[in-house]
Amino acid sequence: MAYTFVLTIPPQKPTIIDEKGKEILSVAGPYDEGGDIKLTCIVSGGKPEPTIRWWRGEKLIDSVDTRSGFVSVRSNQLVIKSLKRSDQHAVFICQASNNNFSQPVSASITLEIYFRPLIVEILSSNQPFSADRKYEIPCQTYGSRPPAKISWWMENKELKSYTFNHTQTNSADGNMSTSLLTFTPTRLDNGKALTCRATNQLVQGGVEETTIKLNVFYVPILHLTLGSNLNPDDIEEGDDVYFECKVNANPWAYKVLWKHNGQIMQPNQKKIIMSNSDLALQGISRNQAGNYSCTASNVEGDGDSNVVELKVMYKPVCRPNLKPVYGVARHENAHILCEVESYPPPDSFKWSFNNTANTVDVPQSRFQSGPHHSSSTLTYTPVTELDYGTVMCWANNLAGRQQEPCVFHILAASKPDPPFNCSILNQTSESLEVQCIEGFDGGQPQYFLLEVYDQQNGFLLGNISAKFAVFNVSGLDSGRNLKMVVYAANSKGRSESVLLEGFTLKVAEKQTVLSLGTSDQIEIAPMLGILIGIVTALLLVSVVILGVVKIRSSQGEGSHILRPGFLPVKEKVTLPLRSESEDLFEKDDKNPDVVPANKDSDYQLGSAAQTPGLNNSVISAEYEGSGQHITPLTEAYITRDRAYAPQPVSNEVTYAELSITRPNSLEPIKNGVNQYGSLQRRDEPTIYAQIDHSRRPPPAPVKTSITSPIISPVSTLFPTAKPSLYHREVVTVRTPLMGCQQESCV
Repeated sequence: MAYTFVLTIPPQKPTIIDEKGKEILSVAGPYDEGGDIKLTCIVSGGKPEPTIRWWRGEKLIDSVDTRSGFVSVRSNQLVIKSLKRSDQHAVFICQASNNNFSQPVSASITLEIYFRPLIVEILSSNQPFSADRKYEIPCQTYGSRPPAKISWWMENKELKSYTFNHTQTNSADGNMSTSLLTFTPTRLDNGKALTCRATNQLVQGGVEETTIKLNVFYVPILHLTLGSNLNPDDIEEGDDVYFECKVNANPWAYKVLWKHNGQIMQPNQKKIIMSNSDLALQGISRNQAGNYSCTASNVEGDGDSNVVELKVMYKPVCRPNLKPVYGVARHENAHILCEVESYPPPDSFKWSFNNTANTVDVPQSRFQSGPHHSSSTLTYTPVTELDYGTVMCWANNLAGRQQEPCVFHILAASKPDPPFNCSILNQTSESLEVQCIEGFDGGQPQYFLLEVYDQQNGFLLGNISAKFAVFNVSGLDSGRNLKMVVYAANSKGRSESVLLEGFTLKVAEKQTVLSLGTSDQIEIAPMLGILIGIVTALLLVSVVILGVVKIRSSQGEGSHILRPGFLPVKEKVTLPLRSESEDLFEKDDKNPDVVPANKDSDYQLGSAAQTPGLNNSVISAEYEGSGQHITPLTEAYITRDRAYAPQPVSNEVTYAELSITRPNSLEPIKNGVNQYGSLQRRDEPTIYAQIDHSRRPPPAPVKTSITSPIISPVSTLFPTAKPSLYHREVVTVRTPLMGCQQESCV
């Protein structure tokens, strides 16, 4: 048996070369993201010829075997297009094998790929920036390999780090980079584009950037101008003027104010019309001349414009507070000052003199203009009486001649008038103040004097002079009565004196202090004054209330004191429906009627007048002589008839309010005690009864007594029976039942 031996020679280790023919030992690249690579695996030797394959990890990759021009050399080319981020650090293995019993030989490489930046963003909120404030603006980029370089740009101009501070930091894995820009925007940066750019120069097209538009808030900037068609040097009273206020602000101004001489102006539909950008003044006057400005406000603050001066030409007018009267002696020079206000300043003056005889123009040589051409001084010397009169002054300027002259009166100089309406103020224990109203100065400069005397001994305590009639006197003793003399003086003499009397306060005594605890103290004097005031007010109120009640009670209860005959018509009286004397005879009467059942319903009642008790009654001589026993009831009839004179009877029907009283026992009468003062009043409802004035009582057989009657309570309860002797008003009461309702009782 013949054996055939086949010699197998394994191939050599593969060699991997790139598209440039350079052998790759371990790492291939770096390659750009998205680029293509070509890798060739070359295998030498081997018998039989080996088979070459490319693997990516454990995955077989399609490849093409090729023959080289060399003997026993084979190759295989691997082409990868459009490298992706997932290909980073991928391991590719070239494997050669020519038998099944030995391990294949292989070589491996790792890909290295550079990436362009994926994302660039400025980490800034949408909030606007404020001008002239410092901000830190961050910018981040992701995905660049190696880390990208970040730069800042504005309007295509790079912000250099030496001018704009910005720093960059990279993460540990190099995947993220951050740049922080320290930036102070100005109002000129508003609306500009700020760009953050990330660049990887190792990658073709490795540039990524992002841009934001700056929104910079700033205080309004204003520029005020006079209307373009107005001549600022030719504006007269009555002209119409307008201003233009140009506002530059972000955000837009929500309010625009107009100011005149620093004061805020208010719109007036007839004369002043204003808006956010324009101001119109119609028919201006000289008072509207001055400095104008506008102020605009937004969230950043208030902005003021420039100041524009408005000059209004007007004719001269007299300056206020000119001295109107000059007192001059004969052959004495008087320097009369005439000052005017005008724009432009006056260029000439004219003076004239007027007296009772004629009017004369003053020669120009007698007066001269002031340093600012707004005044003129006339030197005037009166010689005779006709030289006293009125001097007038006119001024002229570009706007015209003064309409109303300045008038000055030239009088013969005299002593001043005394001050008047003098008063003493602010008195203390050692000082006081005197104020007076100045009188006419006599045409000459005047001054004032105050002399202070002790009123008791007449010693001069002080002598004060002042330019005005106001004096402060100090250094006086306390508790002094003072006499003060005030007068005015000028070069012609002194005025009459004004006498005042005053005093200084005494030194206050120490006030008593009430101590509360250890630190709180309250003065008694103020508290006592307040307490006394409150008590006094309460007493006054109480007195007034008692007086009113007394008056009303006297009006309403007068019928309890006098008989009904003395009452005015329709006056309400209070009468008992049941007399005390009835109880003498009907003590046990239980009839529910107010008037006993055995009596007529028309029971006669009179007013009850309070008198001394029954024991004080006077017995008439007539009855004493008859030997009859005079009972208290009989005496009551007698004294009642003597006490009252006849009264006219009115036919008018009125109503009376009746109060019911009822004695409980007859024992007090039997014992000779005045029981009427001790009757127990029961709380009964008020009963109203109709008064019948037409009823008359029946006659009673009681004789007239010559003794002066003493009106007793019993006598006022029973009517008399002598109509021929006494004419009186009798109240007849129709009484309903006790239990009736008010409506049915009337």
